[in-house]
Amino acid sequence: MSQFQTPLRVASVSLAILATIAIGWFLNAAQAVLVPIVLGALLAFLMDGISRAMSRLPFYSTLMPEWLRMALTTVVLFVVLTGLISFFARNLDPVVRAMPDYVANLSTTVSQVAARFDVEFELTWQSVDRLIFDNIDLQQLIRLTLNSVSYSAGYLALVFLYAILFLIERDSIASKVAAIVPDPQGQKSVWRTIDLITEQIGTYFTTKTFINVVLGALCWAVFVFFGVEFAAFFAVVTAIFNYIPYVGSWVAMGLPMLFAIGAWGLNFDVFLMFSALCMAQFGVGYFWEPRLMGRSMNLSPVVVMISLAAWAAVWGLIGAILSVILTSGIMTIMSFFQTTRPIAILLTNNGEVPTLRPSRGEEK
Repeated sequence: MSQFQTPLRVASVSLAILATIAIGWFLNAAQAVLVPIVLGALLAFLMDGISRAMSRLPFYSTLMPEWLRMALTTVVLFVVLTGLISFFARNLDPVVRAMPDYVANLSTTVSQVAARFDVEFELTWQSVDRLIFDNIDLQQLIRLTLNSVSYSAGYLALVFLYAILFLIERDSIASKVAAIVPDPQGQKSVWRTIDLITEQIGTYFTTKTFINVVLGALCWAVFVFFGVEFAAFFAVVTAIFNYIPYVGSWVAMGLPMLFAIGAWGLNFDVFLMFSALCMAQFGVGYFWEPRLMGRSMNLSPVVVMISLAAWAAVWGLIGAILSVILTSGIMTIMSFFQTTRPIAILLTNNGEVPTLRPSRGEEK
């Protein structure tokens, strides 16, 4: 019997690898269709989480019914996100136009530093400078950027449409689950799974959004205090990139630092600003966020980095932002099946996979 088990395991592993490659190819090929659907689902989670949080306010839940709370949350979020797109449209043009002057000053600073160490770096830097600004049409770059921002407005409307449809569909899920799974015990298991996944993703996405807003506000205060140009733009970019685990906010911090060096050179103010930004990043990302988030995702740091690279390769920047949420959802689903449960355990940080708890309907 054992002589047949080894080839069978090899075949199973081979099929699993081929299936993974096929799924990755499909996700990449269907990116234009799948990404707005996934973003709409996450936006629905965020809207539901904000509505639930607002219902805890005194007199708010009694004065406003649930449908009105959700409608108000939808309108406010749409206005805020539309304002962000408009904000980027207004600020991208001056940021791109200001880059040649900052790069020229940065080139001078780097050349001066290199000269102190007797390194011939000036010619190489000037060659790079000419390569960039003699061969790239800044006007065309600005035009393409603004066109992509205009496209984002229509894209946002599509995502909101999906989110609203998901929220409307939520009320009819119970009848569909009952039709698909007639067994009452099976229905309880399905509802436990749905509740666990929605709670995990909703808690993470809502809390992470709040944390990113706080981090962006702190960075904006630092930029304004030191007089950095385009302070609000850099703060919003930092908040958005903080969705990318571990590296996102640090990458976003590099752009304002280069602008600061280009404006002031390597002086004490640059060091102080870098120290203040590091304090904000460490304070929020490594002390406050773990206490606020708890173990809502429970993913191994190695798995987080691998999933970041994998989802970024499949869906680009949006994949990098959604990598933790998508990987956590996959890990949770895999933990419910006996054959894939060992893989789910390997993906966790402490070996504890999610367990099914009584659903809200059972607790009542």
